[in-house]
Amino acid sequence: MVSKSWPLVASLGVTQTIAWASTYYLPAILATPISLTLGIDASDFYLAFSMALVVSAVLGPMFGKAIDSLSGHRVLPASNILFAGGLALLGFANSEFALYISWFVIGVGMAGGLYESAFSTLVRIYGHDARSAITGITLIAGFASTVGWPLSGWILSYWGWREACWTWAFLHISSLSP
Repeated sequence: MVSKSWPLVASLGVTQTIAWASTYYLPAILATPISLTLGIDASDFYLAFSMALVVSAVLGPMFGKAIDSLSGHRVLPASNILFAGGLALLGFANSEFALYISWFVIGVGMAGGLYESAFSTLVRIYGHDARSAITGITLIAGFASTVGWPLSGWILSYWGWREACWTWAFLHISSLSP
């Protein structure tokens, strides 16, 4: 099973790593510099991030139904576009309102682009044999913080938080299959 599914596992593992690193792990490195630039408290940044989590939870079932009817081959790439759009908006944010809009868009992407959607896609493709593919993706994407924190910190230290957001947006777009 693993030998047949390894290209899909590798692809989804990489996209999941990018998705987790640019969403859940982004605030650990960028919340303070973004908050300082926007002139808001870090707690306001985390409120916007928390709103993204709520948006993801509310819209998750809708994306699950979309995977059932359209397939993950359509839903997962769409989530990458949403992630990229939200991160690009975050990079351009000049106000607290823009911060909230950015995290709202990222939250919509999270609803359709994190583990739940990837795993549902694998179960749809492989049925009961999806277990090893799911394990493979989990092992790869388990490095999201190991990759995300240093990369975000490095870009922040050399260019800035806006450039870090735009880099993550670019990585989402570049991970789309041709």
